[in-house]
Amino acid sequence: MDARELGSFLARHRYCVLATTTSKTRPLARPVAFTVLGASFWFATVAGARLRNITRTPWGSVVVTEGDAEDHRAVAADGPATVVEQPSEKVLAAWEEKHGSRAAWASAWFEIVPAWLVSYSPEKACVADS
Repeated sequence: MDARELGSFLARHRYCVLATTTSKTRPLARPVAFTVLGASFWFATVAGARLRNITRTPWGSVVVTEGDAEDHRAVAADGPATVVEQPSEKVLAAWEEKHGSRAAWASAWFEIVPAWLVSYSPEKACVADS
């Protein structure tokens, strides 16, 4: 996907599968809400396993897919994660636009900046390393 197609693809999806690393160094992958601002994926989270995992091992893998067989599209990204207690107004506004609220329930937020990203559509595939 080119930049325009990638932006459109990510904008129309509310959920991704996020993989983190447990204390026993095992992967833990779960569906989770996200938003994108610039080149970063942003996540609101409660004080649970996901936050503990990201705090201990600040790295995550994100996968967003749609379709099936010959008409599927996918984005996969891996990168370092940074935990923040309160994100910027821009992040909150982007979250609210996508999800309808500012996630007042969140005890923390974290940002994943892709160090590696691959996208696929039937028309074109793209791999980008940062």
